[in-house]
Amino acid sequence: MIDFLCASAGGSLYYKGRDMALLHKGMGVSASDWELFLVHLQATLDKFHVPQPEQREVLAFVESTKADIVEK
Repeated sequence: MIDFLCASAGGSLYYKGRDMALLHKGMGVSASDWELFLVHLQATLDKFHVPQPEQREVLAFVESTKADIVEK
């Protein structure tokens, strides 16, 4: 997970795992699961006093993965 997030954010780590769609296929992640995840993510960003510009970047990146994770 750390490698994926770091690589996706342009960091120096290289992610060698599966893509998000394959990794989450069949897990049954619902839209309500996703929304709860976002609540926890926001709380974590707030707890560590991540500045708003960086919070927007993180949330935008995470949102870009939603279609591959949430089952329809």
